[in-house]
Amino acid sequence: MTPKKDKLEVSSDQLRAELIEIKERVGALETIASISNRVEVEKYIRLHLTNNQRKQILQECAEPRTRPYLKDKFSYSSPQALDVHLKPLRDSDLIHQRFDDDGKQTFVQSKLVQGLPKATLKKLFE
Repeated sequence: MTPKKDKLEVSSDQLRAELIEIKERVGALETIASISNRVEVEKYIRLHLTNNQRKQILQECAEPRTRPYLKDKFSYSSPQALDVHLKPLRDSDLIHQRFDDDGKQTFVQSKLVQGLPKATLKKLFE
C-alpha cells in the first residue's frame, strides 16, 4: 500500500497577497528601527555615502527610479558606471531593488532611510 500524498493547491493571487503582507511587515520594522535608532541610522547612512554621486542617487531614489532614468539623470556613459555607485547603496540596504508586475526594475530608498525625519534627511543630502 502506498502512502497517500496530500495535495496542496495555492493560487498565485494567494502567494502575491502573502508576499505583499510580508513586505509591509518588514517595511514597518525598518521604519520602527529608523525612528527609534535615528542617531545610529544617520551614522550608518553617512558611513555609506562616501561620495557626492551616492548621495545624489540615494536622494533621487526617494521615488522609484529605473536604471535608464538614473543613468541619464547623472550622465553616466554606461550602466556599469552607474553600478559603481548603485551597488554599494544596495549592498548596504539603503536602496532596494523592486520589480513591478510587467518586470520593470526600479530602485527606491529603503524604509530605513525613508523613516528618518525630513530635517535629518535634508542634513544628510546637503
